[in-house]
Amino acid sequence: MSGLLYEVYKQGSAIDLNSLRNPANQNLVREIQSKLCKLGILDPIIKGGRKTPFKPVRPDDGIIGSETMNSLLAFQRSQGIPEKEVEKQLIPDFFRLLADVENDSLYPIRFHPEKEDSHQAIFAKRILRYMEKKKYFIASSPDMFNIVYVEGVNADGRPNQDVFDRWNDRRCVIRILPGGAPEMLVNDLATTEPGKYHTQNPSVSQGVARIAFGQYKAWRYGFHKSIYPALVQRGKVRLHRDMNKNFIRDPSDFIDVGKTFGINQHSTRFNYFPSTVDEFSAGCLVGHRYNYHLSFLHIVKHDYRYVNNPQYMFITTVINGDKLLAEEPMLP
Repeated sequence: MSGLLYEVYKQGSAIDLNSLRNPANQNLVREIQSKLCKLGILDPIIKGGRKTPFKPVRPDDGIIGSETMNSLLAFQRSQGIPEKEVEKQLIPDFFRLLADVENDSLYPIRFHPEKEDSHQAIFAKRILRYMEKKKYFIASSPDMFNIVYVEGVNADGRPNQDVFDRWNDRRCVIRILPGGAPEMLVNDLATTEPGKYHTQNPSVSQGVARIAFGQYKAWRYGFHKSIYPALVQRGKVRLHRDMNKNFIRDPSDFIDVGKTFGINQHSTRFNYFPSTVDEFSAGCLVGHRYNYHLSFLHIVKHDYRYVNNPQYMFITTVINGDKLLAEEPMLP
């Protein structure tokens, strides 16, 4: 063991949580957060801009907020330490355990193909390997979920023609089971692109929104148009603006960044299965089937981070299916 975690453990005294909020202890807080993030149980700081895709930029901010507190609880629970003990102080053994533990032993992830893998497990592992290569955050605790959209692929992960104004993308939710096996909890038909109507009739002069590929921490549970349950945008995302209405992302697109675009994760209408996207997306991430959308929301609301904080901001990753195929080819 090394670093501040070990030094605090050697001192043999419990640390009062309020003292961790003292600026003098910021380096210790950063070390705690960095380790919790590496273990896959604390969200990283995710940022981007007009010139840079959104992705994790660092594992810590040095602030003891609600997400750090809930991550501390999750770690203590994994180590058999009563959660009530963290409410006021961190005992010396906490620092020893946190300094010693490695992700491969606490929350391993089985990234590579295995003989018994189903088609869904193979697809999930391809996504996770791609995310690891891109240095995207992967929540690895069994009670935390990874929301991922893959553009231009079928349910088995095979690429399709990605025809404009069609439902040809996938909305996925992946969790890591105890022992490290990925489980595909959701794999539903969706779109990550705007439909024909809003492309040809944009509400802003720069053109309709088309979300840029990357990883974002930008959505809270709420209601789309104040009516339909959804994950609603509350953080910054990066958009291509299709001013020339050519239905693709291209170098000439204006790049827009903001948190008030209304790029929500919603669905269509109850008992209605439209063949085209048309008016159902002006740049939102839209599930094709409303009842499946409700199931998606039911699942992600069981995420430990949301259960402990209903204001939790969900992370979502948006992947180019062609890039996924290039980085992680289909098995023969």
